[in-house]
Amino acid sequence: MQKVTTTLLFMLLTTVSLLAQTARVQIIHNSPSPTVDIYAGTDKLLDNFAFRTATPFIDVPAGVTIPIGVALGSSTSSADAIATFPVQFDAGKTYVVVATGIVGGNPGFGLEVFDMGQETTVEPDNVGILFFHGSPDAPTVDVLTGGAPIINDASYGDFQGYLEVPAASYNLDVTPGNDNNTIVASYKADLSFWKGRTAVIFASGFLGAGNPKFEPWVALSTGGTFPLETLASPPPPPPGNAARVQIIHNSPSPTVDIYAGTDKLLDNFAFRTATPFIDVPAGVTIPIGVALGNSNSSADAIATFPVQFDAGKTYVVVATGIVGGNPGFNLEVFDAGKETTADPNNTGILFFHGSPDAPTVDVLTGGTPIINDASYGDFQGYLEVPAATYELDVTPGNDNNTIVASYKADLSFWKGRTAVIFASGFLGGGSPAFEPWVALSTGGTFPLETLTSTPPPPPSGARLQVIHNSPTPTVDVYANGAILLDNFVFRTATPFIDVPAGVQINIAVAPGNSTSVADAIATFPLTFEQGKTYVAVATGIVGGTPGFDIKAYDMGKETTANPNDVGILFFHGSPDAPTVDVLAGGAPIIDDASYGDFQGYLEVPAALYELSVTPGNDNNTVVAKYDADLSFWKGRTAVIFASGFLSGNNPAFEPWVALSNGGTFPLPLSSFSKPAPGNVNLSSRGETFASQVSAFPNPVTSRYTVNLRLENETDIQAVVLDQTGRFVEERSFGTLPKGNNTLEFNFGTLPAGQYFLNLRSNDGVQTLKFMVARP
Repeated sequence: MQKVTTTLLFMLLTTVSLLAQTARVQIIHNSPSPTVDIYAGTDKLLDNFAFRTATPFIDVPAGVTIPIGVALGSSTSSADAIATFPVQFDAGKTYVVVATGIVGGNPGFGLEVFDMGQETTVEPDNVGILFFHGSPDAPTVDVLTGGAPIINDASYGDFQGYLEVPAASYNLDVTPGNDNNTIVASYKADLSFWKGRTAVIFASGFLGAGNPKFEPWVALSTGGTFPLETLASPPPPPPGNAARVQIIHNSPSPTVDIYAGTDKLLDNFAFRTATPFIDVPAGVTIPIGVALGNSNSSADAIATFPVQFDAGKTYVVVATGIVGGNPGFNLEVFDAGKETTADPNNTGILFFHGSPDAPTVDVLTGGTPIINDASYGDFQGYLEVPAATYELDVTPGNDNNTIVASYKADLSFWKGRTAVIFASGFLGGGSPAFEPWVALSTGGTFPLETLTSTPPPPPSGARLQVIHNSPTPTVDVYANGAILLDNFVFRTATPFIDVPAGVQINIAVAPGNSTSVADAIATFPLTFEQGKTYVAVATGIVGGTPGFDIKAYDMGKETTANPNDVGILFFHGSPDAPTVDVLAGGAPIIDDASYGDFQGYLEVPAALYELSVTPGNDNNTVVAKYDADLSFWKGRTAVIFASGFLSGNNPAFEPWVALSNGGTFPLPLSSFSKPAPGNVNLSSRGETFASQVSAFPNPVTSRYTVNLRLENETDIQAVVLDQTGRFVEERSFGTLPKGNNTLEFNFGTLPAGQYFLNLRSNDGVQTLKFMVARP
């Protein structure tokens, strides 16, 4: 599954909260071209997006034009784009976008868009199927099941569906569009496990002599992809002539090509993908060559492995290790592979430890070890168990009482078949990060879902998260002369990382793009205690008052005791803001917090909270209210930190959230009571008075139109506030009648930024957020 980059994810979340208009989009890569990077404007949306992979459905801003740029993989910026597509999504709609066509060829590369996407079905026992014809040289076709056409005259670039049917296994027959009596191919589409959800079946590759070869694939609504099983295929060679092999790419290296002798066996084989089990010659030595993607011939191989398979055996081969690194690149071979289980209601699981820097581990389910002392490069299994959902706890190999991580393995849909669960990536902070993945016997791959994890302190170390809250330029951070954080941006954070304990570490801060620690503007000697967890916040003003400093909290947490809670640490980091209290539901949760103070952790149910800020000595005067939505952060922790200047200096005051994994985002303001000119005294939100409210455009350059349907005749007053809640302007519309009304505004003189339009009546308050954009 392709993941949206963390930086852009939080940019999108922030943009979504500002614009209050979103659409839902899934992107499928079906262009038979190299791995690509996808940009939204200048921000990288998808990094190394591999052919035949997909994103889940994600939120994107609506009502604004987004230039989508496509560049070759490992690009450095959006300037490397080979094609750019301006797109605009409608608010509330759901889209499926397929990258298709041939880069530099015919038909040309393009984005095909379906604007009636679905993520769920009406009936919870059904599956919704959208078909897409994405094979450039395949003719117009029909698709039949049970002799009845379900897809008619589908040509290249066509979408058809959704077809909502019981979640089951279907045999699909493909025929020419004008001849349902001639079946040209048959495939098995097993979607019995996908109840209540949707999937896209897309024709992929070249039917003729082109490479990659034609194959229909499935993209699930969660982003997983896998090929359909071909029926009526030629029988495999007899056991005396062949073996069966599945290959899994688990080396954190570029996309590769695999050669068998001089013949290309796998073209642009991406990291964390797998082949199905295939037939290979037995009894002869085959030189398996590995070359970088887009190689010209086997002469480009960077490593060659002579292998010989035994007739009638079944193998699992995993490419692992680090090209040019330690441990070195290698092929690990398991010669007792299986494709099916003895009991048709079971699933067979083979485990492989493929994380180069992870220690020896055990794996438990229900408190019982199922994997013992697995070290890097080890296979263990097969374990044949009922096809179901299992919670897997990972512990050190010699200590089953210390759970270091927990994962959810849903293999309930994989009855009668086998899968490989393989540890992948780097545990110690390298890229790609550690994650356990599943390779199905048919070649599909997907990551396991992470449950609440409790990373233990390293044997001789501490855990540390760093938050940059000093309103200064981007900085570089050095630890004992070595670069620790390069171009560390204001209001960003690191995840919790391992740091040495019991020794002094000189933390030096230099301007961004520095050349060495000699450029440091400040140095702080720090010593961390073994086993402790720290939150360190860079705060204060470089060369100003209060001066630049690093505030450290030595009782940090990464997880909560209750898996349904969130743990919140508060930090007051606004240099000119007074002592404050913070209330939730009228009750103080933070008391007399002054600049530089930490308070917490407060462990509460993961939910949406409205936080009221009051002076430290007066809980009756609410100066601002913010919405803190941490409903998604179950079992984990976050720091809410006051940031910027309250007095109007730049950057302006805003409370921000730093998640324990390093993500950051601002808290949005809640609705406000009627302000007086000058600074606004913000109080509780009122009841809504309009049954329907819509506004456009957003962003605004000058004219802004609000349509509202009033429940009763009422007086309407409009107040504009800036993003800190300060009064900008107000206007009275007098008494408006019951029913539909239109309000017109001209914001042509407002500076660029975020604003709130506060509509007030005798019956309550409603607030709209909008952006002003300037060329």
